[in-house]
This record gives sequence, C-alpha cells and structure tokens, in this order.
Amino acid sequence: MATPTPPYTMTNDSITVVWEGKPHVVQRGSPQFTGLRKVIIAEKWNQVPKHLTIAKSIKDWAKGKVTLKDDTFFISGTRIPADINSRIVEMATKGEDPTPLFNFWERLQRNPSMRSVEQLWPFLMHKGIPLTKEGRFLAYKGVQENFKDAHTGTIDNKPGMVNKMPRNQISDDPNHACHEGFHVGALSYAQSFSKRVIICEVDPEHVVCVPYDSSQEKMRVCEYTVKGLHNGSYLPSTTYTENDAKADAEEEAYDPENDFLAEPCEECGSKIPMDYVSEDNRYHDITCTKFEEGHPLEEEKKKPAKKKKGVEKKKEHKALKKAGKQLAKSFSKLKDLTMPELMGETIDTLRDYAGKGLKIVGASKIPGGKTALVAIIMKARN
Repeated sequence: MATPTPPYTMTNDSITVVWEGKPHVVQRGSPQFTGLRKVIIAEKWNQVPKHLTIAKSIKDWAKGKVTLKDDTFFISGTRIPADINSRIVEMATKGEDPTPLFNFWERLQRNPSMRSVEQLWPFLMHKGIPLTKEGRFLAYKGVQENFKDAHTGTIDNKPGMVNKMPRNQISDDPNHACHEGFHVGALSYAQSFSKRVIICEVDPEHVVCVPYDSSQEKMRVCEYTVKGLHNGSYLPSTTYTENDAKADAEEEAYDPENDFLAEPCEECGSKIPMDYVSEDNRYHDITCTKFEEGHPLEEEKKKPAKKKKGVEKKKEHKALKKAGKQLAKSFSKLKDLTMPELMGETIDTLRDYAGKGLKIVGASKIPGGKTALVAIIMKARN
C-alpha cells in the first residue's frame, strides 16, 4: 500500500510537514532540511519520517555509525567530545560524504597518547582545518622564503616533502609552550611566522601535543607531508574532497615525465585529453563541434577502442614525454613574465601555472579573479 501524501508547506527557509497528526517544522540550516526537501520533491513519502528529526537524519546520513543521544554524538558507540559535534552537524547539513569522518576516527584510535587525542579536538574547531577522504587533516605552516622552517632554517618544506622525527623526542605536555617537534597550526598562527604559508597534511596518529598557549592554534607533530602553497584563502572547515583537489588544478607536485595538460583547441578553444596529438604536435578537442567529416580525429572517434600493443605504448609514452617537456618549457617562460604580462594571459593558463607549476593548493578557487590570482603567483615566485 502506497504511503499517502502528508499535508506540508515548503518555502526557501522552512518546511512544515504534518505526520501522523503532529506538525514538524524544519528550518533551513538544519541537518535534515536538504534531505527532507529532496524526498518531498521526489514524492517519496515513505522516506519522510527519517528526515523529521536531527537524530534520524544524522543516522541515515552516517549509515548508522553516528548516533545522537541527549544532544551528544557517538561513533560506533564511543562518545564524541562536544568540540566536534558542530562539525558533524555541518557535514550532515551540507550532505557531505561522512567517510572522511569515519576514516579520521579510525586513524585517531592508532594515536598512542590519550592526552594527544583529547587535545586534538579543540584544534580542529579552528576555521579552515578540513578532513581529507583518507581521514587525515590539512593545516598551515609558516616557512621562510626558501621553504626552510622558521625556527632552525634547516628543514626543507618544499611541496611533496615528508618530514619525520621520533615521537618520543617530543613532549605531549600542553603546558610546554615550546618544545622539540614539527609545528603546524591554524592560518592565523602560521601567518604570524612568515608571509609564506604552506599547506600540510597530518595523520591524527602523528599528533603529539596541542599546547594551551596561542589559543590552541598550533600543534606539535612527529610527521607531516607538504601538499603545496597556501592560496591566500581559508580551506573548507569540514572536508577537502577529491573533487576539491581536481578543481584546485590537481595539487599533486608537477612532474613533466608523467603529468600533462592539454592546450586549447585552436578551433573551439576548449581543453582536451592528452591522448590526441596531431603530427604537428598541436592538441585538438576530440569533442570539437567544428571538426569536419573526414578529419582524422573525427574518424578516430568512430573506431572501436583497441588494446594498445607494446610498440604503440612506447610511441604514446614518447609523445606524452615530449608534450610534458613542452609544458615545462611554457611554464619556464611564464616564470619570467612581469605582473602586467601575466595579466595578458588567460585565466585558465594562469590557473594551470599556479596549480601545476607552482603547486598552489586551491589555485582554482582564489577569490578576486585574475588580479588576485596574479598577485598570488607573484608572491609564490619570490
């Protein structure tokens, strides 16, 4: 028997549903608002009950792993400190994948210090400290212009570096404001050390201490990975997903041997896969609507996919290697351009250069358009 349509009213700011004779009002910004709106629009009336309360909405969002009892969240039966409750609510409200939270929780259980675990929660509440899909988190670090650490000037912090030290050489006492160990922090703390700020990825297992000084904006860790340069803006405050990474011009360190970009099609201006390289080494968009019948790439689209033989793979690798060198050469030309000259380049070229060439995390999301992007590029090149 189909579930009857319940009486309801829906506006941009709230939804009121009468279910089993009882009215329920859900305001925009509540974790269940988005889910309730979707099931009403889809007329899936049997799913309405699970979106009427925060507890039911959270349980459905978190696949039963997160539960709410007396305004306190539990993961797999373990109580979550109040400091992290708001992050769970915000993630559920945005409809974000809860996987990063679960992976973070599992990694945190491998941290050998109860005190370190307890100290970590207040730090995560600072703005712009997101979790990655793998369950690590991103934080900021102020470094010298040459990427050496601000304290000793001996530790290399270029993008891609992984720095480690023995955990038992670092104090986990939060009353010790200064001690041995690698330091990362919130954005305001990192900026107080240097104008050059990098983004670091930290496994919660490697957190040693969050000192009480500096409003718990810094921490000592025994290992971290440098992801790239700071783009001048805050990172998200909940999660940093693979889609964010792709939108950020693929923040991976640029390697001309295996990492390539396409140039725009000269006909339609769109960017294209690197698989299609013409004899004169110009790139073309395989989806270009301006290709005429009989064009070699148009004919190529009609052919069934073939498994590439060893010789073909070698040729392809050679072509891509050549393309990578050409790209590296184009970046080399960009690095010598002045600010006015950079302003003459396209926004896509500048984003590619910032993300691939300079390893600026979040290159595609820098607010302020081309002017702001060029300013960040100039700063990163110094």
